[in-house]
Parts: sequence; structure tokens; C-alpha cells
Amino acid sequence: MKLRNCLLLAMLLSFILVAVACRQEKATWRGTISEENGVTIIKNPAEPMYAEQVLTLEKELTVGGASTGGEIAFSSLEGVDIDEDENIFILSAKDAAVFVYDRSGMFMRKFGRRGQGPGELLTPAAISIRADRVMISDLARKISFFSLSGDFINSFSVGQYLLLGTSLDARGNIYGLEAGMSGDNPAFKLLKFDQEMKLKGELARYLVPEPQKGLDPFMSSPFFQIGPDNTVIFSRPESYIFEYYDDNGKLIRQVKKAYKPVRITDEEKNEMKQKLPSHQGSRFAYHPGCGIFVCNDQGWLLVQTFEKSAAGYYIFDVFDEQGRFLTRIPLPGEPKIWKKSKLYCREEDEAGFQLLIRYSLKSKLE
Repeated sequence: MKLRNCLLLAMLLSFILVAVACRQEKATWRGTISEENGVTIIKNPAEPMYAEQVLTLEKELTVGGASTGGEIAFSSLEGVDIDEDENIFILSAKDAAVFVYDRSGMFMRKFGRRGQGPGELLTPAAISIRADRVMISDLARKISFFSLSGDFINSFSVGQYLLLGTSLDARGNIYGLEAGMSGDNPAFKLLKFDQEMKLKGELARYLVPEPQKGLDPFMSSPFFQIGPDNTVIFSRPESYIFEYYDDNGKLIRQVKKAYKPVRITDEEKNEMKQKLPSHQGSRFAYHPGCGIFVCNDQGWLLVQTFEKSAAGYYIFDVFDEQGRFLTRIPLPGEPKIWKKSKLYCREEDEAGFQLLIRYSLKSKLE
């Protein structure tokens, strides 16, 4: 009887050891880290560090939708940010206004109106909050600043620059992604300005692919985010590369990931023709390596791929603050910001109304 119990115990211990070994095998990062000319290069394989799901996504709050009406309802959602109290600021281009809700989703106020005068917005495209200032960039080549309560502070012309996206860092510097489509080598440029929109320098440049063939809705375009310690993260989507620049504009890190190109389907091409009737068809056979991305307070990245889940959601790759490819997660909407362990996404209800969903995104690794 004792011998049998010993055998059973030995088998149990062996099973536990095998399970632990398998868990460790799954959690092994198989990338590489090297230094090249003072730049840290992190290369990730195509497969994540964790095969199992290590992130949980729980819906916490819904703002907007068909059931919302009156002055508290926004017509579109171009941008969103939160202040230190987690009050939610939603930028609506169709309303030319900012809608403010508290962290529980209760409407607080609205500011902004359509026009070209002081405190007015024409085609607002992006919103960014730092400390007690709200910055709104307008495709009408203007940057406007408001207080958190919505009082107009000042505005500056961006001159010849067509800025598709802007963001403030903690020191008040303004970063913008310029669409420089003129000249022989049209490119997207990541530019840095001071608080009065005076150009301080160019950090990165991304050439438009095959510009002689014209613009294409399926062509790759870069994105950027302000990360921890005022680092600026810039994507090169055609090759799935992320570049990190320090506060002085120096390239200090590159994060790369191997990937298998995803073919553009006929269904996607037909959908694009419905949205853009003048579009005659894409010259590209494949999507770029990655799409939009967001960065959280700790430096983790959530990166859109063009693979889809069984439910039809885009799958997002997740990287930790060291640039290691951890896991993947499908998202039903477009992530706009990831702050204070909360993910804010733009989605649509059944009636086609845009709404904001806040998720609690937690890691089992914490």
C-alpha cells in the first residue's frame, strides 16, 4: 500500500514538473536585443511570448449611442483624452466641439463652436491634454488651447504645415505628423514645435510608397505616440518597426516584429469603393505590417494587425515596456487612448452611431 502511494505521489510530482516546464516554455521570449551605433535593437519573432491569454478585457462604461440625445450627444468621435481626474474629453468634428463627461459617464459640459475666430473650430482633428491645458489641432492649419473648464486661452497658426495628428508632451512641446505631399519625394514627417508653434526640428520621415502612382486608401501611413519620460514613439508600418526618440530627438531604440503579410480581400476593396466611389482599385495586394497603435503609462504598446478573429475583430499585438512581444488580443473597436489601466475605444452601435467604450484591461502577469 505504501509503495502504491509513493508511486502515485511520484506520478503527481512528475505531472506538476512537466506542467511547470511547459508553462515556462510558453513564457520564454525568443527575441534578441543588440546595440547598433548607440541604438538598442529589439527583434521579436512572429509568435508571442505567451501562447495563452494573459490579458483580460472587461467593459466598464459606454458613452454616446442612439439612446443619447440633446446637447449631451456627440455626432462623431475624432479624438478622446482624459485629465488627471479621469474626466473624459471627446472631440467631435461634426459638432466642432468638445464634450466633457466625468469618469462615471455623466455629462458635465461642452465647449467650442464652428467658425474661424478665437475659440472656434472648423475641422478639428485631434485632442491632447497635459496638466491643465487642452490642445486641439484643426485641419484648417490652426492649434487652439483651452483650459480644462473650456475657457479659450490662445491659438496659433501652423502656417504651411498640414498636421494630421498632434500631441503635447509634459514640457509643453507640440509634436505633429505632417503630410508633406508636394515635391519629388512626398513624405509624412514627424515634427517638433515649441509652445508657440515654432519649429524645433524633424525627428523622422516616412516616404509615401510609389508616389508617382497617386494616393491609395490601402497604402501604409505612420502613427506616433508620446510615451513615458517624454519619449516619442514613431511607427514604420510597412516593415513593422517602432522607433523611440528621446527628449532631444535622438533615436535610442527600435522594436521590430516578424510578420506574415495579410492579403487585401475583395470584400475590403468593395467596401472601400462604396466609401470612396472615385477610387478605382488598390495597387497593393497586401496590407502593411501593422496599423494604428496606442501606448500606456508604463510604455506598453497595443498594435493593430490586419488579421481578424472569428468574430471579425482586428487582432492587436501587445508589447511590454521592454519591447517584447507578449500576447495578442482581439478588439471590437478602434483604441484611442490607454491610460490608468483603462482602454478607451471608438465603436458603433447597431444604428451606426459612434460611441466611446471604456474597458478595464488587466494583465495576469501583474
